[in-house]
Amino acid sequence: MNAAVTMQTRVEDYLAERRRLGYHLRSTALALRSFARYVDGLDLFTPLKVEVMAAWARCAKTNSDNPTTWARRLKRLRPFARWLQQFEPGTEVPDSTVFGRIGGRPAPHIFTEQEIGDLLAAARRLEPDLRGATYEALFGLLAATGLRVSEAVHLRQADVDLHAGLLMVRQTKFDKSRYVPLHPSTTEALRRYQGRRNLYLTAREDAPFFVGTRGRRLGCELSLRQVDRLGQPRFPRRRPRP
Repeated sequence: MNAAVTMQTRVEDYLAERRRLGYHLRSTALALRSFARYVDGLDLFTPLKVEVMAAWARCAKTNSDNPTTWARRLKRLRPFARWLQQFEPGTEVPDSTVFGRIGGRPAPHIFTEQEIGDLLAAARRLEPDLRGATYEALFGLLAATGLRVSEAVHLRQADVDLHAGLLMVRQTKFDKSRYVPLHPSTTEALRRYQGRRNLYLTAREDAPFFVGTRGRRLGCELSLRQVDRLGQPRFPRRRPRP
C-alpha cells in the first residue's frame, strides 16, 4: 500500500467520483469510512489483500457471527477495490468464495389483470369516500405506468398535467427527472380523482397529488408505509414488490 496516501483519502476520492456520477452511497459511505479507519490503523506497507478485508468484515460493531452478515459487508468493498487497482495494481478484489454467496433478491410478483381488478375494487370500498378514491387512483396509476410507489406518492399537483396527459417524475434514481405519458383512460381516472379530492381540499401547485384523508394527515403526502400495508394483505403468500 502507498504509505503516502491514506486509505481514508482514497475512500473520499472514490466517494466524490461516484457522487459526481449521481450515486448517493449513504450506507456504502459509512461502511467504506469504517474500513478506511481500520486499514489506516494497521499501518500496512503492502497492497490491500482479501485477508485484510475479510478481517474487517468479521469485526462488525454488532459482533455478528453470521457469515451472511460478513459477506454483505465484504460485498460493499468490491467496487471500491476494483477502483483502487488503478492506483495500486496489487490490490485484490474479494469474491463470493470468501464467506459464501448472499441470497438473491426475491423474484417480483407480476399482478394478473384479475388481481389488479380485485385490488382496485378493494381500494374503492375503503372508508371514508376520499380514502377509497385516493387508493383506487394510486394503485391504478401504478398498474398503468409502472411507476415506483415512492415516485407516485411524491407527485405534486404541478407534476400532473391532465390536459397533455403527462406526468413529470422529478429527481428519482440518480437524481434524474423524466416525463411519463398517460393513456387516455388513465388520464380520465386521475381527472375523476382530482375532482373528488377538490371537494374536500383546495389543491395548491406544490401540494401532493395523492393525499392523506385521516386526522392530521388530511391533505398531506401519503405515507409509503401505509401504502405498502394497504397494498399487500390481499396476497399474503406472494407479497408483491414495487
